[in-house]
Amino acid sequence: MYLAESCTADSSSLYKPNLLGGIVEYDVDLSNVSCGCVSHLYSVLMPAVDNTSDPFGYCDTDRYHQRGPLCPEFDFMQANKHAFYSAAHRCEDPDSNGLYSRCDHGGQCSINPKHYHRAQGRSYGPGSNYLINTEQPFHVKIDF
Repeated sequence: MYLAESCTADSSSLYKPNLLGGIVEYDVDLSNVSCGCVSHLYSVLMPAVDNTSDPFGYCDTDRYHQRGPLCPEFDFMQANKHAFYSAAHRCEDPDSNGLYSRCDHGGQCSINPKHYHRAQGRSYGPGSNYLINTEQPFHVKIDF
């Protein structure tokens, strides 16, 4: 899904909020998203100047499995009821043509609530013995 300022297939109308100092928050129900399935919410810095096959100029740090254009990406959520991961994927500065040639695919700046040390492995998962019980809807809030 693309968010745009107008109802046109024009990359200049893409919605590009400045998140610095802002907050993204949402409610999510992952109770039916089990192993082998991932619910993903992410944002990428589009349009890519080298993607002529998509009118919106899609890009990401995965490079369509090493074939597509690169651009910075922020994963708000990659999750199921057993795991939750959030990561910022930065890219090196683009060249004079606006092309990115190298991005952090692994997401060195990331968070996974399973590793929250004070919860001793009971921070996130299905059941009432977890701080975040993924059998129930829960609220996610990210401050920038």
